[in-house]
Amino acid sequence: MKRHLLLLSLLVATHYAFADETSITDKILSLPEPKLEMPSMDIHAEAMPEPNMGRDSIVIDPMTGQRRVYKIPKHKIWKPFYMLYNYLNNTTRHEEKKFDGSFIVGPAYNANTSFAFGGGYTALYSFDRSDKTLQKSVMSLFFQFSVKGMAVIGVEGHNFMKHDKHRWNYELSLTHYPSAYWGARDPEGNILNGYEAAEKNVPVEFKQFVFMLDGDFTWKLAKDLYIGPKLDFLYTNTFKYEKGEIEIDGKIYDKEKLMETYLTTPTGEVQSQSLATTGLGLCLTYDSRDFAMNAYRGHYFRFQQLYFAPGLNKYDFWKTDIKYSNYTSLWTKCTLAFQVHGQFNYGSDFVPWTRLASTGFQGMGRGYFFGQYRDNNVMETQIELRQRIKWRLGLAAWVGMINVFHDFDHIYWKETLPNYGFGLRWEFKPRMNVRLDYGFTKHGGSFVFNFGEAF
Repeated sequence: MKRHLLLLSLLVATHYAFADETSITDKILSLPEPKLEMPSMDIHAEAMPEPNMGRDSIVIDPMTGQRRVYKIPKHKIWKPFYMLYNYLNNTTRHEEKKFDGSFIVGPAYNANTSFAFGGGYTALYSFDRSDKTLQKSVMSLFFQFSVKGMAVIGVEGHNFMKHDKHRWNYELSLTHYPSAYWGARDPEGNILNGYEAAEKNVPVEFKQFVFMLDGDFTWKLAKDLYIGPKLDFLYTNTFKYEKGEIEIDGKIYDKEKLMETYLTTPTGEVQSQSLATTGLGLCLTYDSRDFAMNAYRGHYFRFQQLYFAPGLNKYDFWKTDIKYSNYTSLWTKCTLAFQVHGQFNYGSDFVPWTRLASTGFQGMGRGYFFGQYRDNNVMETQIELRQRIKWRLGLAAWVGMINVFHDFDHIYWKETLPNYGFGLRWEFKPRMNVRLDYGFTKHGGSFVFNFGEAF
């Protein structure tokens, strides 16, 4: 009997064991089959970087297909020259962006303001990206601060509208800087021309605040020929004159009284220290340059006729400005640039002292103190050889001459001022250079740092 009970117990236990095993198996078989996805293999994907990569990189892991960012190791963050190089080396790699801008800062120097720190933001853009023949428009924001108290901030733009049917150029700036005036009379009140005053007189130094707005909007008349209205506004406030006395040729003069003598017009009127002048007129241009900001070939002719009317100005006069430039490719990466320029002010007994034609203005007479030689008229010319060399570097050398004169009855070869020099170029953006020039003048020389070519 005991044997039969033991056998029955074994049979029942075996039955329940198999029943549980089948249930577990059914549950396992009822689970959804896992989907195994293999990563896509890209034979062109970058290899995994080494752990000690020296700059930020975004790569695709060929095993997982994931994008990964590798940061600069902390011990390499303090390599400013490497980081600066890495930034500057990428400023020309975004030509297809709608608004391709880059920022740069650096030291600067010129004869007026001594050493300075400046910078700018330059952007290239197009009003019709589908038209590959349309020149890129340019906008530049700039600033500069010097050890002598100069501060300037401004914006400049050259715009080529759709189908190149219209062109729009502008420049707006606010400037506070140290300046000087050599006058139009000697300390005794005898009238001098601009050259004589710059050579003989002792300058009176002061501070100036200047607001300048210059612009034109032109319509296309024919191929490369444009015409349109022109605005030229200038506000100058002169203050903080040198005080005290100064000895000139054995005589003592009060500096404030000396400045009044320098500002006395041929009619005997003492000009105001603060003047606002507004000129309205016409601008006619012929422009066949391949790129306006840094031409390799082509011609540029500009004629501007402005009238400073009595209702808008304290002193009325006319201004004619004529400029011609030619650009020729001589050999591989070499351009010969030539320019002749004349500015003529007339139609009144005198021209306001803030509007006299001057040396050291708009790329002419590089190295001369701005405003040292001033008179009613100026004629100047220069020729420059530009050679692009390795990477984005280039060299330039130029020679030129300037003559500042009162009228055509009193223009003399002996009063012609020499100007020559050399410079270094670095292509900050495509066809946009930063330049460092050293200009030799009659009285020595000076460095000039700026954005864009001189002409």
